Amino acid sequence: MPTLRVLPVLLLVAARLAAAAPGAQAIADNERAFEQAAIERGTRAGFLEYLAESAVILAPQPVPGRAATESGPAPGAPLRWRPDLASISGGGDFGWASGPFLSYAHSTDELPVAAGHYLTVWHRESDGRWRVALDGGVAYPFEETAVARHLEVTPRLRPTGSGRGRTGDCSAAFASRWQSRGRRAALGEFLAEDARQLSSGRPVLDGRGAWPAGDTLGPDVLVRLNTARSLRAEAGDVEVSFGELDVAARAEVPARHYFYAHVWDVDKRCRLAVEMLNLAR
Repeated sequence: MPTLRVLPVLLLVAARLAAAAPGAQAIADNERAFEQAAIERGTRAGFLEYLAESAVILAPQPVPGRAATESGPAPGAPLRWRPDLASISGGGDFGWASGPFLSYAHSTDELPVAAGHYLTVWHRESDGRWRVALDGGVAYPFEETAVARHLEVTPRLRPTGSGRGRTGDCSAAFASRWQSRGRRAALGEFLAEDARQLSSGRPVLDGRGAWPAGDTLGPDVLVRLNTARSLRAEAGDVEVSFGELDVAARAEVPARHYFYAHVWDVDKRCRLAVEMLNLAR
């Protein structure tokens, strides 16, 4: 039993450890607080409260988040969202969430103008506050009768990251394997068991078993993948990259252009946890 003199020290250490690795529930809680700020103060003000200074919004092309938000009208079109999947690094400094969203033209009393799934990447800054480093989403067709249930989700909290990363660019390694052996072989090597694909205009794919039949890019040939930027946890065990890629059904046909984001679990190997794809217009 610790002495009274040692007890405060132990409590302080325990508190610091808890703050350092709060678990994926912290990411889900950030999402709910972020949405609540957007509800109470308007979408524009809510985003400006939570966006990091260097935040990027995928719209779908990458744009500076704060500048894009500041140039928009106030209070901004209403948005509602819920996390149904959340993850955090082993060091508790970096995480991400994904889930359904609804977008409205003027009021949530109306039918939404868009429904879809989003991806938000979070980073804990030096002041201890969590802020959004990257935000984007995909829209897909929805039934009016399903709107009321669209946000009825329970977050699935992924296991905490390993805290042991590796050097290198996971998206580049994945692209190299895709080009040399085909996408199916690359997915077989790199895909996480619970991997999610978000693709504009298409249903969400959840789980490794859903990808063979539902993969948006299927047997397409990768013509080019260009990473605009990569974000990483301090320990390197979670990595997020985004940029552009071109694919074609065959080498001699015109390529299709996508904006992409990849979320990677990184330990000894890269495992693709989320792929988000927006077809360029």
